Amino acid sequence: MPRQDQRARASPNAVPAVRWYQRLSVVTAIAAYLLILLGGLVRISGSGMACPDWPLCHGRLIPPLEGPVLIEYAHRLVAASVSALVLITTAAAVMARRAVRGAAATAGIVVALVAVQVVLGGITVKMDLTPALVTMHLGVAMLFLAGLLAQAVVALEVPAQPAPLRVRRLAFLAAAATYLMVLIGGFVGSSAAALACPSLPACRGPVVLPPDWPGRLHMLHRAWAVIVTLLVVATAVAACRSGPRRVAAAATLAAALVVMQFAAGLLNVATRLSPAVQGLHLGLAAALFGTLVVLSMLAVPLPEARAAAAAPAAPLRTIAGGSIDDPTGALRWSPAGPSGVPPAVALARDYLQLMKPRIILLLLVTTVTTMVVATPHHLSLAVLALTVLGGTLAAGSANAFNMYIDRDIDAVMRRTCLRPVPAGRLRPRQAIGFGIVTGSLSVLVMAWGVNTLSAALSTAGIVFYVAVYTLWLKRTTPQNIVIGGAAGAVPPLVGWAAASGHLALPAVALFAIVFLWTPPHFWALALAKADDYRAARVPMLPVVKGEQETRRQILWYSLALSAATLVLYAPLHALGAIYLAAAVILDGVFVLMAWAVFAGRGQRAEMTLFGYSLLYLALLFGSMVADRLIG
Repeated sequence: MPRQDQRARASPNAVPAVRWYQRLSVVTAIAAYLLILLGGLVRISGSGMACPDWPLCHGRLIPPLEGPVLIEYAHRLVAASVSALVLITTAAAVMARRAVRGAAATAGIVVALVAVQVVLGGITVKMDLTPALVTMHLGVAMLFLAGLLAQAVVALEVPAQPAPLRVRRLAFLAAAATYLMVLIGGFVGSSAAALACPSLPACRGPVVLPPDWPGRLHMLHRAWAVIVTLLVVATAVAACRSGPRRVAAAATLAAALVVMQFAAGLLNVATRLSPAVQGLHLGLAAALFGTLVVLSMLAVPLPEARAAAAAPAAPLRTIAGGSIDDPTGALRWSPAGPSGVPPAVALARDYLQLMKPRIILLLLVTTVTTMVVATPHHLSLAVLALTVLGGTLAAGSANAFNMYIDRDIDAVMRRTCLRPVPAGRLRPRQAIGFGIVTGSLSVLVMAWGVNTLSAALSTAGIVFYVAVYTLWLKRTTPQNIVIGGAAGAVPPLVGWAAASGHLALPAVALFAIVFLWTPPHFWALALAKADDYRAARVPMLPVVKGEQETRRQILWYSLALSAATLVLYAPLHALGAIYLAAAVILDGVFVLMAWAVFAGRGQRAEMTLFGYSLLYLALLFGSMVADRLIG
């Protein structure tokens, strides 16, 4: 049935409502971008405290409109206008919800963000524009812009053009890195770090890493800008090579914007913060972030598109010799490895896959950042390197044992059937032998090179993951991932013990954060892959208790996680304002995504939460390091 007929049948007023929803969504997104530019003008001109009270200005509804007061009051009026536009757009979204899929959900998220932004704006004024609050205000503004752009894409029903997985990952990483760059830049611009490094390319002459925190913060912003530039350019190259036309065009625009943004950053230093250049710098940053948000949405296939693509495929099966194939020929493997890959390289890659390197990377992030938090100014490089090596070996050992034990389950599940053991590329005895060797080496490295406490904790993590989670809990209870999550929460304890030689309450708080993060992270994936677990007879929560109960548990654990992250600020006072600002923003987005899953927004919401949860943990622990080194 044509889309126009579907709309007409859904409601007599569907087509006019959709048109209004589309127009209002675009206008509101443009207005929000202009509001961000005006907010930048307020900061650049120093007009933030021209109205020292809120919501009035000098106790008056309409103060004398002159000088800095005019700029600050105009910012408030435009903010109020944008808020009104959001409410009107939400009403249009409700009217068009039957004709435009996801309209009501997206509008609800936008309303929540604008409410947070309004309250935060008032708090920022009341607290005399502290750098942390100014940065938080800017961070929420960028999320608000992202939400409005997503709403516009939904309203206009721009068809997704699924890009290769590599392009999607690069686009998502580039957007996340750009958002972090904006936060760092906001803190630099609102603190004493803006002119801490007056020369290029180093800080002060040949100095690359100055001893004072403003200089370090400034150089962190420069280094991160280089990383963002490389990521965006890599995304554009990958999209132009293998992405659809619309995705390639958006990526090319992002590449052009990031080059201009980098040049504007250099001009900021060269002109000693010329107001015009500062405004250009902020405008390009917002435009770049918005472009990457739209690019990410365009590149990700809709759930129904993924289902249609997967529909013709028959279940995978294991054939003689351990190979895996399917009737369509989409998945094949031969003992010699992929075309052009030498057997030795293919074998080494299979052993690497036994270790689950992506999981190890996330575990190492929590370990290394915890070490910096524990002893930021007395951390030995040798201890850090040995801890990373020992942690890699320990996690690789646990994962190899897991693949050996779960080879029967992995062979049934489409997500895991091509792993080395179920696919027959490695024999079970090779996997268990590899696990024994790497586990033994990890104990030796940690005990000899670090200390006995970290070695004991690392070994306990292996034993718990293999014996308690894999052998017992995984196949017997729907609470498997809750209790078993303790194994994934051990790395912060190992890192703290490795750096300081003992454990402390902040280390326990870090353990609790990862422990509470694990259920919503994994259950979001389990919801999307429930059929896999059902086929393998693994009693994951969605299979045993149902999808609605799983969504409810995801929301509750997300709220508990958000509360746990604040413990490090108060009452423990282990971290300061930089961490608090990052935690509040990251937690807010996490809870909003968990709410979207709870509301039953479908597989797209579930996989979005799963993907964000990975980024969330890395950014949260990264903000701890920034707070300890800079705050």
